[in-house]
Amino acid sequence: MPASTRPILELRSHLQPTQTTSRWRAAAVMFGFLLAVVSITASADEPMPAPPAGSPVAVHGHLGTRGNAIVNSAGQPVQLRGVALHGLQWFGDFYRDGRVIDAAATTWGADVVRVAVYLHEGGYLEQDAAGKQEIKAIIDTIVRRCAQHGIYCILDWHVHHPGDPLMFIDESKQFFDMMAARYARLPNVIYEIANEPNHSGGAGIAPEREVRWADIVAYANEVIPVIRDRAPESLVLVGTPDWCSFGMSRGQDWHDVVDSPLDHENVAYVVHAYAAGHTFHAVIDEIAERLPLFVTEWAAASWQKTSDNDLVKAQPWIEMFDRRGISWSYWNFCPGDGVFGCFTEGTSPDDRLDPGSPRVSETGKLVYLLLNTPRDRWQAPTAGATAASE
Repeated sequence: MPASTRPILELRSHLQPTQTTSRWRAAAVMFGFLLAVVSITASADEPMPAPPAGSPVAVHGHLGTRGNAIVNSAGQPVQLRGVALHGLQWFGDFYRDGRVIDAAATTWGADVVRVAVYLHEGGYLEQDAAGKQEIKAIIDTIVRRCAQHGIYCILDWHVHHPGDPLMFIDESKQFFDMMAARYARLPNVIYEIANEPNHSGGAGIAPEREVRWADIVAYANEVIPVIRDRAPESLVLVGTPDWCSFGMSRGQDWHDVVDSPLDHENVAYVVHAYAAGHTFHAVIDEIAERLPLFVTEWAAASWQKTSDNDLVKAQPWIEMFDRRGISWSYWNFCPGDGVFGCFTEGTSPDDRLDPGSPRVSETGKLVYLLLNTPRDRWQAPTAGATAASE
């Protein structure tokens, strides 16, 4: 039986990292070392790096959608597996100099890194001009490091609170206009325009208000053209109602999304799955027959950081991801944060960050296993085909 379909409980005995890497990852390890000894602060005018030969971005180029699949520049289905970073307002020092991204791309084997730009909770919109500039500098370091290693980078407008993406739509359009203009020519940048639309509001931000698919459509119809004006080929990810559950977390009808998809090309729909608490994998499996999906957050635990990883409940999600070829990023690649963190509390970029480090948590060992079972074996795309929505 292929390793990717063996029960995860059986795979637990293989949690220690192996020494084998694919050719491009082995080269990337040395490349990452060289990056560590040069300046990590790039000027805004410095040319963006080309992806190294054989890396995911060099092989696949711009991603798009075709039918119910995310595809590469040749129209072939692609599954990415990677990690989600935590809020830059809390963990900016961990990500600031790029060494954590080097580790994710090389010894961990991530194909994609997701950058969470929180609006509130001390995030981007609550910062003064200097604070905003600092967050943008960290984003730039992360994007550049991903580009240098040839892996994809998701820029996530983290609408956690207030939950209603329409509440700060002008700020969203300004942010994505700025980001898409900055990274227009990079094939590795993916734009996630609304993380977890939900009803929650937030103290001092907005009152509670039910967010329906129609609200997200109205928002997307304004934001996507802003990105397309700058980066017409880039993949855009759109959150779904009630914390990216297609509305199922609060009893909305998932058919609202499936029966009325967005009228935009190269758009995929976001699912978040916290396996110990979410049991709607069979419905997501059905949705995947009709729409291209990207799971930008998932974990073997529930959505509570005090919960435990439940490998039995995670297994059907993992099997579906692999069977359907659904891309994912695991929440999250940070130190601490309860059950979610891949590193132990207090880990810094000066510590060993490889998967064999004593700073790696039990969750981190699991994530390494998931990223590398099986290892990527990218095939060169067929020349002449193009990616397009159907």
